[in-house]
Amino acid sequence: MNMAQNIALLRENGVPESNIVTLITYYPRTTAPKNDLFKQRVEEIKQMGFDLSNNLFVIALHVFTSMNKSTWKKKLEVYQRWGFSQNEVLLAFRKHPWFMSHSEKKIMRHMDFFVNKMGCEQAIIITYPYLLGYSLEKRILPRCSVLRVLILKGLVKENCNMGSLIITSEKHFLEKFVTKYENEFPQLLDLYKGNTSSLLGFRYGIEEVDGKNLM
Repeated sequence: MNMAQNIALLRENGVPESNIVTLITYYPRTTAPKNDLFKQRVEEIKQMGFDLSNNLFVIALHVFTSMNKSTWKKKLEVYQRWGFSQNEVLLAFRKHPWFMSHSEKKIMRHMDFFVNKMGCEQAIIITYPYLLGYSLEKRILPRCSVLRVLILKGLVKENCNMGSLIITSEKHFLEKFVTKYENEFPQLLDLYKGNTSSLLGFRYGIEEVDGKNLM
């Protein structure tokens, strides 16, 4: 009964049928709450500035209803500890609703890396909120290790766009940051793959990042 009433509410608010199907198929529990609570959550999402005809609304509703108000508030406070205003957090949430789905531990770990280890400004996270969704070990550390080497050897400028570097495809990253410089630094691919043993004979700055050597 709740689901039928909630779906009817979504239709009344102009949510396209295709998005309702997506919600029911992938996030069925999102439409299960009692009608009054569901209506309240939809109104809160609308007040955050979401367009209910956009497919991002479906994800935002799922993320928002998957946690209680206390958990939402704690995550908001974690971001604010890193200097974000509430409006900035909501801006990132509107761009990429999964931004608020990460655990407090993951938010802290990723923010510590980007801000304290890589010297990034918080603004880059607002511009690229997807960054917190990537694996630190499998994607972010390897790419930043390559970037650090290229900067230290003067092959890439220090103001390189960190967000673009992380989110770009594997093929494009390899072409632009690895194979392009294989003549100047043939060990770069080994570094990217995590094999640093072949680099021991080289002298360059090394920074300890999250228990690993970031070149």
